[in-house]
Amino acid sequence: MLQAIELRHFRCYTEKTFWVGGQNSAWIGPNASGKTSVLEAIQKVAILRGFGKEEELLQWGASAYRLRAHLADGIVEVLYEKGKGTRVLWEGVPIEPLHHWIGRLPVVSLKPSDISWIESGAAERRRWADRLLSQSSPLYMEALSRYQRALSQRNALLALTETTPSQIEAWNHVLEQEGIQIQLFRYRLVEHLYPLLQEFYSGFGPEKVALTYRYSVEPALEDWRKAWQRVYAEERRRGYTLIGPHLEDFLLLLDGRPARGYASEGQKKSLLIALKWAEVAHLQRYGSPPLLLLDDIGEKLDEHRLQAVGRLSQLASQTFITDTDENRVRRAFPEIEILSTFP
Repeated sequence: MLQAIELRHFRCYTEKTFWVGGQNSAWIGPNASGKTSVLEAIQKVAILRGFGKEEELLQWGASAYRLRAHLADGIVEVLYEKGKGTRVLWEGVPIEPLHHWIGRLPVVSLKPSDISWIESGAAERRRWADRLLSQSSPLYMEALSRYQRALSQRNALLALTETTPSQIEAWNHVLEQEGIQIQLFRYRLVEHLYPLLQEFYSGFGPEKVALTYRYSVEPALEDWRKAWQRVYAEERRRGYTLIGPHLEDFLLLLDGRPARGYASEGQKKSLLIALKWAEVAHLQRYGSPPLLLLDDIGEKLDEHRLQAVGRLSQLASQTFITDTDENRVRRAFPEIEILSTFP
């Protein structure tokens, strides 16, 4: 449980502490008053990723920021210094490698811009899967880290004209081994989320929801090796790797049609809420109930969908909300005990 979060030179805050006392909390105030930055700080501590780019998190003119979260069982600090990167300390002791922290404080967030999960390209959905799976499985995070390092090395070699095939093949084995593991993790994630999505979406409409995973190559060693032979000449021409999970995608279907380009705005909002229900259920199954971060969603959702999010919050370990309307928050989230106002 989160007791307090300290921000130093983070976004608009020079130095500020928010005490929540292990309770559900809502921060109420006008837009651009700094509410979202509090949620972003919580997420940054939890999964080492904010809502934006790393350089955007620094207060203007600062060269470093510090976040300190007081949890029920100890204190975690996230320190970032320009040019030196991020460090994580648990009770003053550095955590290395950093990914060993991921999953200790699981989190699910919902904000208006998340509709891009449906509307944007495949990279957005891959990042979503990576965040979710990394919180529920250390093995996935380790496989992903090894895969990304090997991919970077192989791409660098492909871009060099003097590289020999044997040099390229030396990295193929690593990409095969780790890539297949990533593919299988993602496939099992879809298998788990698919019935949950359908169950939760049924509260919004009669449409049938399906979630699938699109491979660039089947997750079998023989298929990978055949694919290497097929694409090698084109890879040398382009200078980068043309198969693997770094190119694959998740497809969300509504009545058999892609939600992207077919679903209405209302259906997309309902799908997004159902997806968040499924994320919370997934983390509960493979670990512990997550923190739930809800950023300015009240103005974007009608009463029915907002009430659904209110019920979702009851499954989380703690819920943190930002909004411009205190009465709206009280109606949808009657369990909220702390209300702070901005500015």
